[in-house]
Amino acid sequence: MSDYLDTPVLVFACANQTALGDKARQLIAESTDLVSTPHALAECFNGLTYRLQIPPAAARKLMSRNFSKIRFQTLDEADYLAAIDEVVDNGQTGDKIYDALHLRAAIKAGAKKIHTSNKRDFSPFSPAAEIVRLA
Repeated sequence: MSDYLDTPVLVFACANQTALGDKARQLIAESTDLVSTPHALAECFNGLTYRLQIPPAAARKLMSRNFSKIRFQTLDEADYLAAIDEVVDNGQTGDKIYDALHLRAAIKAGAKKIHTSNKRDFSPFSPAAEIVRLA
């Protein structure tokens, strides 16, 4: 059974020194089949370097150390078009496309759970996986 990690979980694993960071690192350490999307790597790097002001080389090192167990599900043109359909069909706009892409990657990877910090991000959609809030 795969577990999908949304971007905030990746950021918490790298840079959060609170209980959320501990839970994210524990989830990664104890799980045997973790998946995310390559786009989440870019979002994580942005979060670490831009939002949290971590130097780029340090962010890269944190990501390398924390993500070695995660496999990354790629998406193709058909997946992007399906995500756009999902957004349009659910009356959404703008940045909801990124949540739909995470959902598409989770489905494509066969994930049974999507771990996130904000379940509400996925509420406009009908996910085929259980949405689990990291708390």
